[in-house]
Amino acid sequence: MAIINSENIKTLGLNTNEAAVYLALLELGKGTVTEISQKAALNRTTGYDILERLCLYGVASRSTTTKKKMYIAESPTRLKQFLENKKHQADQRLENFQQMLPDLQSLYKTELKPTIKFASGKEQMEKLYTDVLEAKSTVLSVLNLKRYADIFDEVGTRQATERARRGIKEKVISIKNEAALTWYKKTYSGKKKLQNCTEYNWIEDKKEYSTAGEIVVFDDKVIMMLSQSDENVAFEIQSQTFADFLKILFERAWKK
Repeated sequence: MAIINSENIKTLGLNTNEAAVYLALLELGKGTVTEISQKAALNRTTGYDILERLCLYGVASRSTTTKKKMYIAESPTRLKQFLENKKHQADQRLENFQQMLPDLQSLYKTELKPTIKFASGKEQMEKLYTDVLEAKSTVLSVLNLKRYADIFDEVGTRQATERARRGIKEKVISIKNEAALTWYKKTYSGKKKLQNCTEYNWIEDKKEYSTAGEIVVFDDKVIMMLSQSDENVAFEIQSQTFADFLKILFERAWKK
C-alpha cells in the first residue's frame, strides 16, 4: 500500500498548501480552522482561505451547527469528481483556443519581414523539424537521405507516421540512392495510410552535387535541414513571399 503524503496529493492537482490542508482534514475527519491549520503547519488565515477553496472544490464541507465553524472531510471519491471537472474545463478551454487560433495568428503577424530561427545539433534540429506537423497545406520536400537518414532515421519515421495520422499530405522529390530506397521501403512498405498521404518522385543521384538533408516548404515556412558532417544545422525562414517562390519552383520541377 502506497504511503500517502502531501507530495502524493499534489500530483492530483492541488498546490502545496492545499495538499497539506486536505491531508490534515482527511486525517482529522473534522475540525476547526485552528485545529486543521495547526496540523497542516500553516497559519490560521492561510488555513481558512484554503479550507474555503476546498469547499468550493467539493472535497470538504462546513458545519455551523455548533458555536465554532467546523470543516468536515468529504469522501475521497469527491476528489475524483473535482479532477473530472478540471479535465472538462481544460478540454473546453482547448476547444475555445483552437477556434480562436486563426484570429490570434492574424494578430501575431504584424510585419512582413521574414523571421529566421536557427538550430544547431541533432536535438535542436529535431525540435525545429516538428513544425512540419503543424502544416495546414501540403508539405513540399526536396530530399537527399544520404548522410541524412543515418542521423535522423527514427525522427523521419516518427514524423511521417504522425503526419499521416493528422492527415497532412506531402510531395517529395527525392534523390535516388541506396539510403533513400532502404529508408522508403522500411517506412512506407505495407502502410496504406502513409502511402495515401505521401507522393514520391525520384531523380537520379549526380556526383557533382554535394547534398545531404532536406528542404521543406509549407504554409509560409521554409525549413532547411543540412546534415553534412561539417554542417549539422537547420534553419527556418517564415516568409509567405519566400515560401511561395519556392512552391512555384517545386511545382515546376514536380511536373517535369
